[in-house]
Amino acid sequence: MIAKRVLRSGRPRLPKSWDYALLDAYPEIWEPLPDAGMQEKPYLNIIEAIRGWYGERSNVFVSGNTGVYYEAGNRRAVFRPDCYVVFGEGADRLWWPYAYRVWEFGSPPALALEIGSKSTWQNDLGYKRELYARVGIGEYWRYDPTGGQFYGEPLVGEYLVNGEYRRFELRPGPAGMVWAHSPTLGLDVCRTAERLWFYDPQTGEYLGNVIEEKAERLAERRARLAERERRRAAEAEVARLQTELRRLRGE
Repeated sequence: MIAKRVLRSGRPRLPKSWDYALLDAYPEIWEPLPDAGMQEKPYLNIIEAIRGWYGERSNVFVSGNTGVYYEAGNRRAVFRPDCYVVFGEGADRLWWPYAYRVWEFGSPPALALEIGSKSTWQNDLGYKRELYARVGIGEYWRYDPTGGQFYGEPLVGEYLVNGEYRRFELRPGPAGMVWAHSPTLGLDVCRTAERLWFYDPQTGEYLGNVIEEKAERLAERRARLAERERRRAAEAEVARLQTELRRLRGE
């Protein structure tokens, strides 16, 4: 019944200035991570990898821990996936309306992903799974950074058929990897002992890891600074020796 209400056609509302009445009606789109220590690194990697994959496409919106309201006029009818992806013309402007209102955009997120944690795993397996199915989210993924302590398994991907979720087949990969293909993303979702990866079967490449890439850039910068300091020290030593040589020559 909810799906019928929220899936009617419509165009996203794109205000040109701050709409304080709207902000009051659908408040607090940002929500702190309940288990920040465990969820922060995979959260950043997942969000940034998918955003990087789609780049600046105007018909894709990727977010996480922001409010998705699914019933007009009901400020309690909201959920906040760790990651969700929306497709449709104008999706890139969804930052403006403060919160994603399904009835205005015309469709729910195409995909939602949750990261398991001590305070969230029960909701992810029960309440959220049922709600996402009713709202009509086509794919629902669950990633357990512990390898199964919360969800009982490291990775689960499901797709919606007639209002119910069915599992994607998980396949074994090298070095203990398990993976399944996401038709919505066009990517393979791969879980190793270290983290969650996204693999492009068209190019044969894994999507970048934002934390590792940042660490590499920092290491490169430190190396450049160290080399600069070594050159300065060498030049200073040469200048000192030349000065000493001139002194000895009586110049």
